[in-house]
Amino acid sequence: MNLIRLLPWVLGSGILAFATDVKITAPAPLLCPGAPSPRFPLFAAEGWQATSVLGNLSTPRGILLDAYGNLVILERGIGVTAYEVDKKGCVVQGSGKVVVEDRRLNHAVELSPDGKTIFASNIDTAWSWDYDPSTRTVTNQKTLVTGMSTVGHWTRTLFVSRKNPHLLLVSVGSDSNIDIPSFDPASGRSQIRVFDLRRIGEGGVDYNTNGQVVGYGLRNDVGIAEDKAGIIHSIENSMDNAFRAVDGIRTDVHNDNPAEKVNRLGDPANPTQFFGGYPYCYTVWEPRDFVETNFSVGDWFVQEPNATTGITDAWCNENASKPTVILPPHTAPLDMKFGVKNDTSLYVPLHGSWNRDIPQGYKVVIVPGQDSAEGEWSPTASLAETKESAQDLLWNTDAGACRQGCFRPVALAWHPSGRNLYVTSDTTGEVFLLKRTLKFKPGKAY
Repeated sequence: MNLIRLLPWVLGSGILAFATDVKITAPAPLLCPGAPSPRFPLFAAEGWQATSVLGNLSTPRGILLDAYGNLVILERGIGVTAYEVDKKGCVVQGSGKVVVEDRRLNHAVELSPDGKTIFASNIDTAWSWDYDPSTRTVTNQKTLVTGMSTVGHWTRTLFVSRKNPHLLLVSVGSDSNIDIPSFDPASGRSQIRVFDLRRIGEGGVDYNTNGQVVGYGLRNDVGIAEDKAGIIHSIENSMDNAFRAVDGIRTDVHNDNPAEKVNRLGDPANPTQFFGGYPYCYTVWEPRDFVETNFSVGDWFVQEPNATTGITDAWCNENASKPTVILPPHTAPLDMKFGVKNDTSLYVPLHGSWNRDIPQGYKVVIVPGQDSAEGEWSPTASLAETKESAQDLLWNTDAGACRQGCFRPVALAWHPSGRNLYVTSDTTGEVFLLKRTLKFKPGKAY
């Protein structure tokens, strides 16, 4: 994809018309008249237009489109809301309706493949409701999974398999930056479990003692996606404040290590307990920071190699499963979506860093990928090469200045046509629409 940093004109509707440094072009037509202006300028890749379609929301997190094309959003402090969308993909202003009123809900919102059941959760409990998209109403609340409270990462991701719609995957993060007890799969932390909805009775089931472990050693895998073959992938927020201590010498490597990463977890109907390495094994992003070891991009490292305990770089190579994609450290990927129809790219919102001298992230990126004959997804680049393969789709003016204010993307939702992609920004209370303006060509990233 040819990404051109463009000079924006912010129009009254919030649409950005683009002109390059070389040639000034006419402003783009208004996409969504009456929509609010974005709080910060939006920059989009060539072949896309970006606009704000909703503003002044209450910390929007998860987002999806229901069977009637309504935008369904998890808004913290309110619950689940829904908004009508017109044929152009614009939100009908003033159409918002509260679907589930529950201030405890904090991140995830999910729909069953048939569109008739909605799922959401708080820090401890996941629920479902029967959902009618024609009226945007729910009935028959059910408790599904309980016992997920932690003192650390407090959002829960819920994902219903499209291939196996009776399977609900639930992600619980670590209790702290380095949660050593979570190395044990029985801890119920730093892992993703799968539950058979057909076997959950009244009152639900306890997370720690029920379900099957799909993957563990996953520090905080907030994004979950399923490829066309039914294989589950997750995206991980890795460690903060990283260091390397060898022979009594401690080196700070946290600015550019470890990498965030995408994990291939496998078939949720036949889980194999994928081990992602945490809390011992981390992925090298910048090898030059390690002065005592000749690392390459994508290698495993441990903070304090210990021959006595056996926790060493070599132990990681033997026991932990490597990721398929790496992304810049501390960028905080909070969702992942595969392209629809013949678009085989992976789309990732990077919420943005706090644990870095110069902030980075605060954008949506595309990772070029490919599907096998069976539909299993993989990146087109090798693991090390994925360091350079991600391409900007939507970005702020200057990520390095984002401590002073920027939009922060959280979650993504595709229109089934593949032409419209919606993005939530929690800190600014907005939803953006990315509209594809070039005809999609297989094999080309957009």
